[in-house]
Amino acid sequence: AGTITLVYSHDTRELTDILTDIQHQHHAAVVSTTHIHLDHHHCLEVLIVRGEGREIRRIADRLIGTKGVIHGKLTLTTTGEGMV
Repeated sequence: AGTITLVYSHDTRELTDILTDIQHQHHAAVVSTTHIHLDHHHCLEVLIVRGEGREIRRIADRLIGTKGVIHGKLTLTTTGEGMV
């Protein structure tokens, strides 16, 4: 489980639609999304995700690497169960 944090300009053409499409393509992994307006031009979006670490990293890489995303960060966590 973890979070993907994105900061982006909502003025970038079609960026919001692209980010939403990526999230919909991975609807089973995206548990919740919070979106706030930082100012007149910038948005902060935090996605709560869960699933295989490899899959979550791929989703985060796609989102963070999308043209127009100013800042992005993936934070993963675990219960530790099953770890030796």
